[in-house]
Order: sequence, then structure tokens, then C-alpha cells
Amino acid sequence: MKYIKIFLITGLCCILYTPSALPLSLAVKTKNDYNFTLNKMRKLDIVIENFGSDDNKKKYEYLKTLFQDSGEQMYGQNYSESYEKFRKLKSEMIFLLETIAQSYLERTKTILDSTATNSFNIMIKYSKHSSLGKYFRRAYDPLRDTKPYDEKNYHLFYNREHIENYLSNGYKNYHRAKNLFNDPDIDVIKNRRNLSSESLNVLIDRYFLVIDTCRDAKMYGIEIYKILNASRLGEIVIKYNIKADMVDPVFDDRIPDEYRVDANDNIGFIHSIEEKKLERYKQ
Repeated sequence: MKYIKIFLITGLCCILYTPSALPLSLAVKTKNDYNFTLNKMRKLDIVIENFGSDDNKKKYEYLKTLFQDSGEQMYGQNYSESYEKFRKLKSEMIFLLETIAQSYLERTKTILDSTATNSFNIMIKYSKHSSLGKYFRRAYDPLRDTKPYDEKNYHLFYNREHIENYLSNGYKNYHRAKNLFNDPDIDVIKNRRNLSSESLNVLIDRYFLVIDTCRDAKMYGIEIYKILNASRLGEIVIKYNIKADMVDPVFDDRIPDEYRVDANDNIGFIHSIEEKKLERYKQ
């Protein structure tokens, strides 16, 4: 019995003093910060490439300088200094991300609003229950009767529900992103003094979530444009000599020029690089 007690006490001590039960060392925390910020800098890079203003680009260059400095200190095992530098880097990143997230919200609403009028008109007009739909139940004499609809818009009768779903999901994601951005809990965290590294991570993740949710919303708006301009797909295939199911945004003339950068950004492409693909087609 005595040996059993000794064994139990020894085992309990081992459990209490396992590495997982001890506080994280400063070295581990610093390496965690390094991995976290490296991942976020990579995600931020494409945002700046596609939508960065001159001011945002300057701030991003500053962030890269901070990241390099923080990383060098970590490599040199100056963990205390590196840890504080990463905290400064993340604090500065939050200011930039807040501005960018706000611009994504504004751009998302612009894209969705630009499709809304046409979309609602289609929901009303192109239905089997609408006045226009009633013509499908009447005999049509091509020699005497006038077609009540443009043949290019015939597809809207069976794509109406897709448009309605896209518009609904687009605005749903937009308002979700807006609520995430305006969450009172986020303001509470931002107003605290000397935020912990973990709290800074929460804010950074939140702003990236706003950006990604806006991307989802914009995608639905862009899909509506593809339906509205579906008749142009044949022209695109011939013009660029590509397959109909392999149309990259830069070649997709169904999407308005001003929103192709959004279509590229949604799938992780850098718009300026994609635009170079068009040079061979310019006269």
C-alpha cells in the first residue's frame, strides 16, 4: 500500500509539471506571434496589391519593416525584445485593417446596390405568374405576332430564382460583415489599455473575417452580372479562344470593368498581374 501511494504521488507530480500544464515560455509565445503575423502579412499582401491606396501602401511597408525587425530579434533569441516588437506590429496592423475593412464594406454595398434594381425587376417580370409569363401559354404566330420579350433575356425566366438567391445571400453576407465590424464587444476590447497579445489577435482575426465575409457578398453580386450578361459568353469564348467553363475574371466581359478587380481578389489573384494577360489581345 505504501508503494502504491508513492507511485500515485509521483504520477500526480509528473502530471502537474508536464510542459502542457506550465505557462508558455516567452520563447514559445514569441514564435507563436511570428507564425501568426507571418500568416496575416501574407493575407494582407494581396489586399494591398488589389485595393491599397498610396497611404495604405506606405503603412504596409512600415509593417513589413516591423515584421523583419521582430523576426530578426527572434532569430537572435532576444525573445523579450522580439515579443514587444510583435505587439507593436500587431497594434499598427489593427489600425490599417480597420481602414481596409471599412473600404471593403463600402465597395461590397456598391456592387450589390448596382445589381439590385435589375434583380428586383427580373423577380417581378420574368415569372410564369407574371403578365409577361402569360404569353408562354398562348399560341405564337411568328409571321403575325410580335415577341413580348427579347430573346437575349429568355434565360431570365429560368435564372430568376438564382438571381433572387444570389441577391439574398449577397446582402445577408454584407450585413453580417457590417455587424461584425460594428460589434460593441470589439469596441470594448479596443478601448482597453495595454492590450495583451491574445486580445490583439482577436481584433486582427475579426477584421480579416469582415474582409472575407465581404468577399463572399461581392461574389454573389458578381454572379448576378454573369447571369444578366450571359449572352456575352459566346463572344468571350471566341475573342479569347478559351473554354466556356474556364473563363478567368480578367477575360470575363460579363463583369463590369470596375468590378473585375473584386472578382480577382475574391479568388486570391492579383489584378495587376492578371491584366497583363490581356496585352496580347490589344491591337
